[in-house]
Amino acid sequence: MIHQIYHTSHCGSTLLISLLKDVIPAYSEPLWCHQVMHYNVDFFKNLDQYENGIIKFPSGLCHFAHQTKGKKIFLYRQLKQHLFKILLERRTEYIDYYYSYFRKNIHPSLKTIEFDTINKMNVFLWANRIMWISECTDILWIDTNEFLSNKKQTLNFVCDYFDIEQVNDITLADIHVKSVGMNHNDIELNKIFPNMDTAVRVESNFGIISNELCYNDYVIRELIEWTRNNLPFIPQYLL
Repeated sequence: MIHQIYHTSHCGSTLLISLLKDVIPAYSEPLWCHQVMHYNVDFFKNLDQYENGIIKFPSGLCHFAHQTKGKKIFLYRQLKQHLFKILLERRTEYIDYYYSYFRKNIHPSLKTIEFDTINKMNVFLWANRIMWISECTDILWIDTNEFLSNKKQTLNFVCDYFDIEQVNDITLADIHVKSVGMNHNDIELNKIFPNMDTAVRVESNFGIISNELCYNDYVIRELIEWTRNNLPFIPQYLL
């Protein structure tokens, strides 16, 4: 069995896979995963090598979730929180990286909707992931704020779901795991030994985005209202 983690991007998925590395062979976005989006790379042939392990995919590959076997996690931010994170960082290259690939792998429910501004394109990227994941039945949804607010409790829940040993050491939650090489590599995470003396430290509430922060932003409020009107099939609790 191959366990899998899918996500909406910038939502704590690297931390989640990194915390699991001591109890199961774990891989975080091996380079071939990104090559799937730009070259003729076979997703399923590459996936076979992770038998009895767990792999976190790039957020652009959510459309594969309902086609694969094994237990899966979907870590997600609500739309308002996702937009706050992406718009705050002014990630225009984020759209450049994913948009054309997503248009080639667009969920049928989104084909007639016009995402005609950069901000609406950000809504599209999020919604396309949500709609593909919604077709997957063997998947556990985890809200990012819930995970980051209750890391140990969430980890226990995830380990029970995967039927693997419990994670006892969550020291990595005190650092920015991407800063120590826990993402975009072909190395089993258990073979990466971060230097904790030079690692970028984070506060315990790092990554948690409140509703108040989101609703204080006029652009986000406008985008949420536009989404309600144009994508009524997306559950309101996800917005």
